[in-house]
Amino acid sequence: MEVIIIKNIWIRIIVVVIIGITIWNFVTYLSDMFIGEVYSRTNHFFIAVSTSALTFILIQIALKVDKIPWKSIGQGTLKTNIFLFSFGFFLWVVPASVGLIICLTLGWVEVTLISDLENLLFSILILFITVFLIEALPEELIFRGYIYRYLNVDFPHWVTLIIQSLLFSLFAYFIGAIYSFEQLQFIPGFALILGYLRAVSGNIWTSIGFHVAIMTAMQILGPIHSHFEVSGMMMLQFFAFILLPSAIAATVLSVIFPNHQWYKKEPIL
Repeated sequence: MEVIIIKNIWIRIIVVVIIGITIWNFVTYLSDMFIGEVYSRTNHFFIAVSTSALTFILIQIALKVDKIPWKSIGQGTLKTNIFLFSFGFFLWVVPASVGLIICLTLGWVEVTLISDLENLLFSILILFITVFLIEALPEELIFRGYIYRYLNVDFPHWVTLIIQSLLFSLFAYFIGAIYSFEQLQFIPGFALILGYLRAVSGNIWTSIGFHVAIMTAMQILGPIHSHFEVSGMMMLQFFAFILLPSAIAATVLSVIFPNHQWYKKEPIL
């Protein structure tokens, strides 16, 4: 296939970001109008399915306009995607579990289960699927998939990594996800580690696995789900959920993929 020279890359990126912001705000608006503000698993799941469906349509149209295949935006075979999703998932779960044990042992954090185990496990399963559909899949498709890939045509990986992080932070602001100073500190760094996972592994499913793991854990421990009482949540999130998994994931990937070329630009096809 003849290599297609993509012109006006920034126009495409800005359009996708704006439409992405519109999708998230539109779905939230519909949820507030027809469902209400009271949290329920069903409502959350409805929002998740709608968000993923609209995002998939957006990326499909964007790729079709330039006749670009899905594999060009960080996709592999089904087997590869499943493997790298699992790999990214456990890149977070294993060090986060170690970090949790350290926090509990040293008395930095106290976690008390206040619901029954069966209800907890069911809630984790539903939340996992919901987080996958409302956050991990659509956000990674847009930012570590489409936007990262198009940026990498004009910029080397290390510059692309920074720009996609800034764009993701801007997106988060306009959908109302940056609602505190802690979120302002968290989101740009989160985008950097997700971008690093995608860049070094070459596949967005690595970052999707990591993304869904951390956000499911953070949310299930929150008071809105009424399963745990947590003392020292800030320390737990910073040390066990963010710092340790990010450092270990970056180290593991640098060992597995030691020859990643950070100064390389890549044509779209």
